[in-house]
Amino acid sequence: MKNKFYITTPIYYASGKPHIGHAFTTLYADVLARYHKSLGKEVFFLVGMDEHGAKIAEKAKQENKSPQEFVDEISKSYIDVWSALNIGYSDFIRTTSQKHKETVSEFIKKNYESGDIYEGVYEGLYCVGCEKFLTEKELINGVCPDHLTAPQKIKEKNYFFNLKKHLPEIKKRIRNDELRIRPESRKNEILNIIDSGISDFSVTREKEKVRWGIPFPYDESQIIYVWLDALVNYLSPKDFWPADLHIIGADINKFHSIFWPGLLLSAGFPLPKNIFSHGLFTINGQKISKTVGNTIDPLDMIKKFGVDATRYLLLSQFPASEHGDIKESEFEVKYNADLANGIGNLFERVFTMLINYRIVEHPMSHKSHKICESSDVEIKKTENKYKNYIENYQIFEALREVLLFAKKLDGYITETQPWILAKNKDKKLEEVLNYLFCGVEKIIEWLELFLPEKAKIAKDYAQRIKSGDYPEEKLGLFPR
Repeated sequence: MKNKFYITTPIYYASGKPHIGHAFTTLYADVLARYHKSLGKEVFFLVGMDEHGAKIAEKAKQENKSPQEFVDEISKSYIDVWSALNIGYSDFIRTTSQKHKETVSEFIKKNYESGDIYEGVYEGLYCVGCEKFLTEKELINGVCPDHLTAPQKIKEKNYFFNLKKHLPEIKKRIRNDELRIRPESRKNEILNIIDSGISDFSVTREKEKVRWGIPFPYDESQIIYVWLDALVNYLSPKDFWPADLHIIGADINKFHSIFWPGLLLSAGFPLPKNIFSHGLFTINGQKISKTVGNTIDPLDMIKKFGVDATRYLLLSQFPASEHGDIKESEFEVKYNADLANGIGNLFERVFTMLINYRIVEHPMSHKSHKICESSDVEIKKTENKYKNYIENYQIFEALREVLLFAKKLDGYITETQPWILAKNKDKKLEEVLNYLFCGVEKIIEWLELFLPEKAKIAKDYAQRIKSGDYPEEKLGLFPR
């Protein structure tokens, strides 16, 4: 399919309601999906839920519900939050759906028929919270660092995937960027894991220990391991595969950048083109964990700051290539500095002057076109940086450029003093106000990906001024 863009988020584990970590990743993908739509591409944006595994069955039992009842409620909570955050996804996949179960069974049959699945015995440590096997060196003081619980010591019959067979090809494709992993630090991390030696991995669990899952077609005593089950969701929109971009968190980089490519090579599928592995949040210095309970509900943020401001506050915390710490108490400071007293105040100043002085060139006039397109290198320079950052998945950096340009417009107002020009009936006032108007229009255009509702309000307000219908009401984008 030509001119398509297929982007995915991880399908989040249905052990609890969504928090800001999930919201961050999904918003990141939403911005990139909106950008590629703006280029005229046919975009497919996949989200969903990973609903199988021992932990789900355990959680459901604790709440006196069937596993299906439990995941139905959790999935609805995610759908509600994505709707509240204005996430424009194409499909919400659930691993308990019949269509997904059939896709997984077909996929693992291809692995089996390739001779890459063999029977063995696993003996070691297993964290139910992570739904994955751990090594001693991954523990901190004998407990899982994410869930602060001691892993189970287990010995069980499993079927394993022959990962070692495919590692040379995986390594080659990562090195030459045929499978492009970004940022570079995550790519190097994966290459180091491969070079240090990585074992084959389990693709099944014993049904006695994990009953809630998809049966393994070749042995009725086995259930397909929840991680393989989850990864295969990406093949759901068959006409769009391979994915142009997987957006994931750094904690699942190994599964997506080593295990997933190995499984795909074995089954005869092309590999995804790009994997962007963003850094992880901590809250007050501690990793976000539903088990530990240090989470922030996106709906609470929306109630306090509104939808678009919440989108902005989550996406503008720190560069996604890095890990970062969030302090909930600082959200209001950033809201006031960047939005209420920043973008919002700039728009109010410019639009108020345009209304008061009744000067704005028609956008299609030669003079206005000249002012907007060629009278200032800052607009072009900012736009080039902005586009380059977006195309390289650097959303924090793109937002930073927009804020820097807004500050330059504020400085331009201070420097030119339009109120003095108006008082003196200086002809330069027309040029100054038209330039400010062009600059504000550009900021609105750049922010549409991030603040779709507020950008539309601002665009409509600007259009009224442009057409000579001067509003009596204030714009009021971001109330203090």
